Amino acid sequence: MISISNDKNMVKLIEIEKKSLKSMLDIQKNLNKQILSFLKNFLGDVKIDLNFDSENTVFKYIKETTDILGMSNANIEKLDFLLNKLNDIISSINDKYVKEKIELYNSKFESEIDTIYEHTTSIEKFIHKISLLDLSQVLAEINKVTDADTNNEDSDLEISSETLNSTFVENTLVISEMKGKVILPYKISEVNDILLNNSDKYSSIEHVIRKLYTRPIREYRFSAMARFREAYKLVTEKEHKSKMKAFSLASELFANYNLHPAIITACKSLDELDIYLACLEDNSLDDFPFFDVKYEVAPKIQKQELQKQEIPF
Repeated sequence: MISISNDKNMVKLIEIEKKSLKSMLDIQKNLNKQILSFLKNFLGDVKIDLNFDSENTVFKYIKETTDILGMSNANIEKLDFLLNKLNDIISSINDKYVKEKIELYNSKFESEIDTIYEHTTSIEKFIHKISLLDLSQVLAEINKVTDADTNNEDSDLEISSETLNSTFVENTLVISEMKGKVILPYKISEVNDILLNNSDKYSSIEHVIRKLYTRPIREYRFSAMARFREAYKLVTEKEHKSKMKAFSLASELFANYNLHPAIITACKSLDELDIYLACLEDNSLDDFPFFDVKYEVAPKIQKQELQKQEIPF
């Protein structure tokens, strides 16, 4: 904070305050680098495409790291804001309103500094924890795949010709709880091309759709983790961009509870996803031009009816 009672030393006091904030900012940037370094090593070996549940270590570390990185970025943003206010005060030191500007700065400083300190404590505890972490052991747990999931994959994705023709239409994302499947958007012309060019691998249109466009809905069971995984894959596998850019988007969408993760899977590019998110925010999904979305939700027995059935007479 800056004392406004001593006009003669005003510039000196402001410069001292500025130096103090710069030191704090340097510390925050150093902490931020340590978090990002952990992420770089972590994401370098973790298989993001696996189906994690909420009890898996990767889910916990990604959520915690996302929260901590958010605190770190918030601290840097707050300190940058305060430094910009000080620069503005210095540039208008002879302004008749300079004392009012200092009072506003002091008020903002008071409202932000406690949060900065609280965030810093949490960040330092997290960095201490990851410094003691045996990353190879964590990655071993994260990257193991159960034999059951691998063996049951094909049987879970069976889809009959009758079901295909009667239920699913071209260029439509189908999210079916009733059938336990997600059918990604496809065009018949594209499916035919795949079939013609890979007749040794696929026996029919239905076979192509089952293998390339159908996923078990259990992959999306834990929505937050699935959003992270699908956003990460969109950036790295479809856009061929960096893992850090992928992590940034994945972290942003992690807590977007209005976005079904299968929609991210269905998007062919970041542009498609950006347009969907804009339509979602404006409540204008009918204007989304790339594919339709169809939900099939299993009917639920009313709680009241269940309670009646459970009452013994």
